[in-house]
Amino acid sequence: MGLILKSKPVQTIYKTLGLEEQGKMQQFVGKQVADNLKKYVSFESGTQEKQTQSIRGGKYVEINVPYARFQAGGKVMIGIHSHSPWAHKGERKILTDRSLKYHGGGLRGANPFERMKADKKDSILREASKYGMRLSNG
Repeated sequence: MGLILKSKPVQTIYKTLGLEEQGKMQQFVGKQVADNLKKYVSFESGTQEKQTQSIRGGKYVEINVPYARFQAGGKVMIGIHSHSPWAHKGERKILTDRSLKYHGGGLRGANPFERMKADKKDSILREASKYGMRLSNG
């Protein structure tokens, strides 16, 4: 008695499940991460939240404002010569030990991605699993 197992090529299976590079699954997870991250970035005027988006087929999440890295670090930066947070144009900045104050709720603060990941990783993975089941008609 023998057993014959017929299978599709691995790349075809990956494509069916949306698992290829920049495929449906990666785009879905990227959008879920970006949507969840919006609640964790600084919100004084709402600009960072509005500019948080999934890019490059879900491979990256970008907060498209020039001060996003400064805000994410959580420490006040001052001009090397002016000693002011409002440094002169072209003036290099240095970090201080003072923490930034964040607006817009208790979730917002320093290191937004790491904090969002700690809070939402399981729910994002659950939603991705459900989405994968829908893709495979399973």
